[in-house]
Amino acid sequence: MLSEIVGIFLGEQQLHYAFLKRELNKWSRIQAPFFSDMSGRTSVERLGSLLGQLKPQRGRRICIGLPRNRYYLRDLKFTGLSLEEAESAVRLSISSHVHLPLEEVYFDCWPYEKNGHSHVLVAYAKRGLIDSIFEQVERTGHKKSLYCISPSGLGSDILLRRGTDVSFPCLSLQEEDGQVVLNVHGRDSWQGCHVVKQDGKGLSDFLPRLGFLPGQTEAFIFGSLADGVLPSELELKDPCTDSGISSFCAQGDWNLGLSAAALGTSAFPQFAFQEKPRKKPLRLRINAIQMVLFAALALLVLVSGTRFYHLMKVSRTYHRNEAAIKELEGRFAPLRAKLEKLQALKGLEQDMLDFLHERPSLLEVFKELAEKTPTDAWIKYFTFKNNVLKVSAEGGSAVSTMEAWRKSPLFVSVKLASPVTKDRQGRERYTVELRVRPHPQSGRQ
Repeated sequence: MLSEIVGIFLGEQQLHYAFLKRELNKWSRIQAPFFSDMSGRTSVERLGSLLGQLKPQRGRRICIGLPRNRYYLRDLKFTGLSLEEAESAVRLSISSHVHLPLEEVYFDCWPYEKNGHSHVLVAYAKRGLIDSIFEQVERTGHKKSLYCISPSGLGSDILLRRGTDVSFPCLSLQEEDGQVVLNVHGRDSWQGCHVVKQDGKGLSDFLPRLGFLPGQTEAFIFGSLADGVLPSELELKDPCTDSGISSFCAQGDWNLGLSAAALGTSAFPQFAFQEKPRKKPLRLRINAIQMVLFAALALLVLVSGTRFYHLMKVSRTYHRNEAAIKELEGRFAPLRAKLEKLQALKGLEQDMLDFLHERPSLLEVFKELAEKTPTDAWIKYFTFKNNVLKVSAEGGSAVSTMEAWRKSPLFVSVKLASPVTKDRQGRERYTVELRVRPHPQSGRQ
């Protein structure tokens, strides 16, 4: 999590630095740690000496501000084009807008609107200078902490916009490497800067070309300029006291390092010199409609996710119960087989009890059959099943024999089960079906 910003102004003659600390989601300036002598032949070597004394850590941003004499600015005006079209046109034809070979520079551009026309502010710096800064940062182990290398005036613009009593557009002045630099702060963005002559003369003609009128323009002065340098046309205010940014200057006066540190408080500074084109963070590229759609989608995902979570819980419970049921079925299978055998035995027992209760004894049936059968007829064989007696007899008259059997109270019905035939001696052969009356003890009719 971001907790510290280190701002470094890298001038040819000056090297200023400042530290910002996040406290309760608010940035405030803190006392910089002690650094030993940072002598060196060049400003980049002094930068390496400074970074070498800082221990690399996560949650830190390092922002480097460049003076006006170490980068170039061009303000291009486009009539009839939208801001996106103007920016795209500049990026496609950037080689015609810089005075150095394209392979020797790093560039960035920013579109803005002024007086109803689209403008594109192009900033570019020599590749050799930026690469040497990258080398020092990587050598000292701070490569992941490097946030941006940008114009110092842009940091002053961001710092000024954090004030509470500033109306835009306005101007500000600051001294960079012995030069007085005039920053133009548009209504919504930084619109570049210009070097002012040491005597401050000529602003009466210069300001109207920028769209400002002397005496009617709010202007601020960062730091203190030498006598005779201040332009007489402007009434200058101190931003540390008049614009409400005193929290950044509580432990010391403003310096160029503080403007560089202010770059780190912006989610997307207007300019940063790097090899690849930059992209705005996603939260800055989403408009209100997309935000509403995203919120609706997030709500839908949340609701669906909640329901899916509950569904998964039910599914896990179902599978767990299913596994438990299968285990119980496996354990119950032997008992079920025994239960089926027991039920079969019980059915057989019931059949036997029914047979005993509902049917007369075989001896009683045979006795009654023998007594009622005429003497001239005899029984060849018989079957007794399901309370039905089938008798095959021979001799005598089938009609007489059946009449004799019908007189027995033991038989409910007596009927032929097959046609009556005769053998060679003329004796009748017949099969009779006799239904045995249920036993009186059963109580059934």
